[in-house]
Amino acid sequence: MLIGSNHDEGNGWAAGIIQAGNPVTPETWPGTVAAFFPDPARTAAIVRTYPVTGSDGGPVFGAVIGDSNFACPTLRTATLLAGHVPVWRYEFADEHAPPLTPGTPPFPLGAPHASELPYLFDLGGRPRTMTPAQHRLADLMIDYWSGFARTGDPNDVSPPAAAPPSWQPGAVQSLAPAHTGPAPTATRHHCAFWALP
Repeated sequence: MLIGSNHDEGNGWAAGIIQAGNPVTPETWPGTVAAFFPDPARTAAIVRTYPVTGSDGGPVFGAVIGDSNFACPTLRTATLLAGHVPVWRYEFADEHAPPLTPGTPPFPLGAPHASELPYLFDLGGRPRTMTPAQHRLADLMIDYWSGFARTGDPNDVSPPAAAPPSWQPGAVQSLAPAHTGPAPTATRHHCAFWALP
């Protein structure tokens, strides 16, 4: 099983909500959280765990969406699957991934939902405007995905001389131009918090 998510999965949704006229500020943050998590105790815990201290409201809101709906459920699913099959986990983390949609978001989106797709696929002939480092990451990801499709092991690349950095089963492989290797995903995304009832 090959399973993963993006570092900033929720940022696109948070940006859209802000652009629709719902700013996220220290004053509005508790109400925003309550709209998504109506239990008062849960709302208070989220506001404490993810404080908005100024103009960081969009990325904080994006982190709540991404951690609760993507990163932590993906890690939990991978853990359950690992009891039955070999599991290869990844987190796409190019914070400067080319945008998938036109326009200027209210804050930098980082690696939001679906931003890894142009690194792996031709999306209807759309140009892949990437830096040389991003093209190297795309080549590496294609090698990993192809090796996995061929043998079930993403480390099985062809030709062997082009071998990418080793990917260990069970570890979360960070995929970014500046760093490819193990990532502390569970702690970075507050997964112990989201595992609470």
